[in-house]
Order: sequence, then structure tokens, then C-alpha cells
Amino acid sequence: MKKKKYDLTSDLISIDKDNILIDNAVNSKAEILENKNTKETKVLLTLSVQEEFRSEFKSWCARHKLNMSEAIIKGFKILKEKHGP
Repeated sequence: MKKKKYDLTSDLISIDKDNILIDNAVNSKAEILENKNTKETKVLLTLSVQEEFRSEFKSWCARHKLNMSEAIIKGFKILKEKHGP
């Protein structure tokens, strides 16, 4: 006999001014699955640079409140605008 699997997901509670609405767990799971499907797939990009460049790039990103991935993506967009796709 199989063990019963328990659903440990909690119900979502959203507050709308004076009304409290409770979604059941089935709707919560559907929303989570829908959100996962809309996200883009990300891959790991490995770069080999000198340590001095890495340190300078990390500190530049921190000063401009960007993470390194965002900086590379924005820089690539600028390069494409300047030199074409």
C-alpha cells in the first residue's frame, strides 16, 4: 500500500482594503506553474579575464548598482546599437 502524499503548500492570502480573499491550493499551484513557464531559460556564461579586470568590473558594477550580468547585457545591447546586429 502506497503512503499518502501530503500537500504542504499553504493557501495564498491577498488583502484588498477591507476584504480578505483566500485562494485555494489548487489555484496557487496553477499560478506558480504559469509563472515558471513565462520565465526565460537562463544559461551560464563563463568568461576568462585577468584578475585586475575582474576586480575593476566588480567594483564598477557595485558603484553603479548593477550586478555583473546586467552590466554585460546592457553593454552588449550598446555594442549592437553601435555596430549593428
